[in-house]
Amino acid sequence: MSELVGVIQQIVQNTIEAMKLTDKATGTVVSAAPMAVQTDVSMQTIPAAALLVTDGVRGRLAAGDRVLMLRVQHGNQYIILSKIE
Repeated sequence: MSELVGVIQQIVQNTIEAMKLTDKATGTVVSAAPMAVQTDVSMQTIPAAALLVTDGVRGRLAAGDRVLMLRVQHGNQYIILSKIE
């Protein structure tokens, strides 16, 4: 019985990890208009359609700026939270 419980716990843990509902990410602004960011991890450019920019940094980002982001919807969307100094 305890072996079954262990297997179920592992399945649940793996499922939650695979979902990756939210996670922090950092990136570098490649273009400010239209906004595009390249992440440090995957090195893929995230297009403007997948980026949500908070009011605190809107209009204050330029190419080369490093940003802190929150990854949502399995990495289909990113919220730019702040500029990293």
